[in-house]
Amino acid sequence: MMFDDALGALMTHADTARATELENRFGAGSYLGVAPQAMEELARSWRQEIGTPERLALARALWADGPFEARIMAAKLLTQARIKDDAEIWDQICAWISEAANWAELDALAAAGARRIVTDLSRMETVHTLAKSERVLDRRAALGLSLPLAKLAHPSEAEVNAIDDVLYWLTHALEDSDKDVSRMADTWLKSLGKHDRKRASMVRRVVQSRASDA
Repeated sequence: MMFDDALGALMTHADTARATELENRFGAGSYLGVAPQAMEELARSWRQEIGTPERLALARALWADGPFEARIMAAKLLTQARIKDDAEIWDQICAWISEAANWAELDALAAAGARRIVTDLSRMETVHTLAKSERVLDRRAALGLSLPLAKLAHPSEAEVNAIDDVLYWLTHALEDSDKDVSRMADTWLKSLGKHDRKRASMVRRVVQSRASDA
């Protein structure tokens, strides 16, 4: 599939009213107004039809030259649980995170990147670096990329260690000055608390103690 074919498929789902809503939400830019469900269905179909090398090439073209929806689709094309030899895909996702212009693009990339982290926990080093960034979208990315860890009902020893590393900075994320970050941090902790109340409660106590000492 070529860039023009992909863009044409997206344009068949364009909605001018929704495009206006998106521009009001995210600022001036190019929007088609494609509904999330339509994009999800297209992405699922494209992932089945296109091999990994070709899919990465298409994703790069969509990210570089397409409208808002094309960037979302670029991330969705790379959102897959099992990808052999995924180092190039992981590197591309990380590069795009630094270019993301809004939380919608960022969250789509984080969903793709999270699946690559699950296969290689050493990539959490990148997450910890993002968590300390001055850029709001980077801090939100750290939470999205690591969110699958919070949802593990029976984590391995390595996964427990990775969770504890996140908890080290999660207390600060919960108090982030940006509400989009602090709310996502709260979502992360609530996900953890569903099957690990002890750790989740410990984090809450640390935050409360810090507030009372202030």
